[in-house]
Amino acid sequence: MANASLQSFLLPQHHSFVNTSSSHESSPSALLKLSNTGGSISFRLYSNISPSVTTTSTTNSSAPTPVPPAADLLPAPSLDLLGRQLAAGDYRQADETTRALLIDLAGESARRRGYVFFSEVQFISAEDLCAIDKLWKEHSNGRFGYSVQRRLWEKSQRDFTRFFIRVGWMKKLDTEIEQYNYRSFPDEFMWEMKDDTPEGHLPLTNALRGTQLLGNILTHPAFEEENHKDEATAESATAAATTGQSKDDNKGRERPKIMRDFKPDYSF
Repeated sequence: MANASLQSFLLPQHHSFVNTSSSHESSPSALLKLSNTGGSISFRLYSNISPSVTTTSTTNSSAPTPVPPAADLLPAPSLDLLGRQLAAGDYRQADETTRALLIDLAGESARRRGYVFFSEVQFISAEDLCAIDKLWKEHSNGRFGYSVQRRLWEKSQRDFTRFFIRVGWMKKLDTEIEQYNYRSFPDEFMWEMKDDTPEGHLPLTNALRGTQLLGNILTHPAFEEENHKDEATAESATAAATTGQSKDDNKGRERPKIMRDFKPDYSF
């Protein structure tokens, strides 16, 4: 019955599948025939000039129609996500999340553009920058983070070339003359915590084509207070080493003005 019903439906409408010649007396150049075998309906197209073409449709198949997989969606950047990635030691993805967080925190224009202008760093709150920095330090034994980079940058006398060498963003070339070259992103950067991973190596900031963005991050008010603490600690240690006295020996004594004004040499 199913075969008869389909034939009664298809055959009267065979003109939709048949190409006729310009002469009414000539036979059609193509003919559609239907057959039903074992629950499978076959449509065979016979042509005067080309081999037959068969299309098969299974009527009783229980297999579901395949659905193309949905596009993979990246998780929204958040401090919680950053913390989980750092705790798992996935520094590569944590670096990407940090970059995405900076874009999100910098404002609507940065989000539309997909990157941060150096002038937009001022719109990122000190609280948010400190929270990002704290996570990096907590999960790297204090070796990674913006405040760590700020300290090393100051020790490099704010010279970015010397800073890049110090944090390992530039590599020494095997030449007779001492020469350095920028590392190739991402393969030549270090995504694991090892003994030879330079302090301050992460997070990365796109500073190789311009240092203004990184400079504005490192001079953000979020890191000013901590930098002053580092300077005070360095001055105190230098003073103790210079005078040969311990902290207890200096109790109750006012430091000479020349020592109060002394600034240690941060060069290397």
